Amino acid sequence: MAYEACRISVEHMTPVILLTDGYIANGSEPWLFPTEDKLAKISVKFLDKINSENDVLLPYKRNEMLVRPWIKPGTKGLEHRIGGLEKQNETGNVSYDPKNHETMTKLRAAKIEKIADYIPLAKPDSGKEKAKVLVLGWGSTAGSIKTAVRELIADGNDVAHIHLKYINPFPKNLGELLKGYEKVLIPEMNCGQLLQLIRAKYLVPAIGFSKVQGLPFTTPELKQKIKELL
Repeated sequence: MAYEACRISVEHMTPVILLTDGYIANGSEPWLFPTEDKLAKISVKFLDKINSENDVLLPYKRNEMLVRPWIKPGTKGLEHRIGGLEKQNETGNVSYDPKNHETMTKLRAAKIEKIADYIPLAKPDSGKEKAKVLVLGWGSTAGSIKTAVRELIADGNDVAHIHLKYINPFPKNLGELLKGYEKVLIPEMNCGQLLQLIRAKYLVPAIGFSKVQGLPFTTPELKQKIKELL
């Protein structure tokens, strides 16, 4: 019985090994993780005194990045409310006011959008900033798209590839970049999540190419789709 169980286990390992090898080839790549001494230092500035002219703590008073101050728990004189209940703007008092709710909702959204001021601008990984077809990707499609686009460029085709590392918010220059391409193709391993965001935010008639089969895109199928658009 033990031998039979072992034989069955070995037989079932074969497709797992093949699937893993296919995943590594199509959806991932090794990258060097820096040692601790090469990582940029993270400096945190805590609030250590009252931050208003009338000697009242304002724990929800935001800076130019729309970020609230950090206060070490237990700091004398800087005690304030925390928790899931919505707070009044700046004072941090619990608030049930409808207008304050709207204010805080808009502030939180603006805080996220403000991150775009501190992330890199988008640029083509392959190809030019103006071309007939742009292949816009994100996530695990990187390797397949990169290979397909580079091979098409080598054959003289006017195509480019931009791969997004930031989606919320998008890079500040993305909308302007997209205007430089006649057609935008978005391959995704889902039903078109990025496609909907791009269409809604930039009003670009992007073309979706979805695959939800549990299998990665292959270079030939991407090249075929791009050639159809060319």
